[in-house]
Amino acid sequence: MAAPRLWSWHLSPFAGKVRIAAAVTGTELELIEIDPVQRPPRLRELNPAGRVPVLELDDVVVRESSAICDWLDDVGAGASLWPEDPARRAAARGLMRWLDDELTVPFFLSFRKEAFGASDGEPPDIVQRLRARLMRRWPKLEAELARGGSRWLAGSPEPTLADLSGMPLAVRVPQWGPQLAPPAELTRVCGWLDALREHPAVVEVKRRGRPAAEL
Repeated sequence: MAAPRLWSWHLSPFAGKVRIAAAVTGTELELIEIDPVQRPPRLRELNPAGRVPVLELDDVVVRESSAICDWLDDVGAGASLWPEDPARRAAARGLMRWLDDELTVPFFLSFRKEAFGASDGEPPDIVQRLRARLMRRWPKLEAELARGGSRWLAGSPEPTLADLSGMPLAVRVPQWGPQLAPPAELTRVCGWLDALREHPAVVEVKRRGRPAAEL
């Protein structure tokens, strides 16, 4: 039986989130690397928005990274992506959404806007606004880590998807924007980022798949 096909792009933090989740859950996927400038027609058939990640499961299509990660957690033979305790699991899910929206998106979107310019109707200083928003969120992340009393979010003894979702950010901040790193006095956040960079699944952040043009 062929492995499920994941349409991906190595610079997408949300496609990276799925690749990381697949590695942690021990799920084999066929990676297809898109060219974001020339998106393959097949991708638009699967997702009219033309965005990755998209997972093909025979005649079923799963869009959006969190939905794909839910499927991976259901079918994977490896570690679970969530705490066993229902309350901590719910808390971790909420923290993952917050991290995606309030840290990952401002960081990666600021570089996209810097490269390609603001969209119609956006302020000319959109890059600076996004980066200022990110910097305001680091202290909030420090507080969340302190609240849980663990090196990981939601007080989990092991990293959950709430933490693993931050792995693309942990890798790219020192490479692309070291000036956007959290201040050194935010010791919990700095330690959390260091721990993510040391996690075995970190290799998935930069993993490329088979070029879509070869299909």
